Amino acid sequence: MPKLARGGWDLHYDVAGTGEDVVVFTHGLAASGATWSAQVEALAPYYRVVTWDLRAHARSGSGDEPCTPAVLGADLAAVAREVGGGRPVHAVGHSAGGVVAMRFALDHPALVRSLVLVGTASEANARAQAFYESLAETAERDGTAAVVRRLGTRDETIPDPEPRGFARVARAMGSLHAAPFTAELAALRCPTLIIVGGKDFLGVGGSVIMSRRIAGSRLEIVPERGHPIFREDPAGFNRLLLDFLQAH
Repeated sequence: MPKLARGGWDLHYDVAGTGEDVVVFTHGLAASGATWSAQVEALAPYYRVVTWDLRAHARSGSGDEPCTPAVLGADLAAVAREVGGGRPVHAVGHSAGGVVAMRFALDHPALVRSLVLVGTASEANARAQAFYESLAETAERDGTAAVVRRLGTRDETIPDPEPRGFARVARAMGSLHAAPFTAELAALRCPTLIIVGGKDFLGVGGSVIMSRRIAGSRLEIVPERGHPIFREDPAGFNRLLLDFLQAH
């Protein structure tokens, strides 16, 4: 159970496979690295596969410093450097993890070989900002067990997120309302795959916006699938992912 010191607290990560190329998976709010188990199994024969727990989630700790997308992107960069030795990695992120992966790619381009964005967005409207704020307030008032029930991310094998740290991460996602990434995406030069379920509760509009901003990106809208597409249809998702990774 490797861990990475982050100044008084630790980020936890796991590594599977022995391939030369590294794929790093970043999970969404109130989940953990364990959510990617089907992808780890599929990719480990070909890649070194890294899953990690966002700060304040599962086994990772959390500092008292302010949390922003850039801070979370720096956490991912630290994991990528630790495992990849400074070589560029394939970064895969779902939902909030997609926001983290985007920020990582924008701020640390030398560490990115390719980018896969799943059920995520580069901006948030007022309704989305209010949703993230309500999650933060629920965590602070009632604890994160209430948040996990609300989001449907229960996994009895991992602890619930730490409430105060979770609230900071949720508000970092809400900050995309006032400070979206959309205009910055034109700077990305890495191969990019965008995957979204046609029935994702977030809608497909955010994915379309990202695809139009990232030159050469590939957009896959998968009919009849929802937000956790990689768990609803792991075989189909893994085929898309492996085809893309093997091409890059």
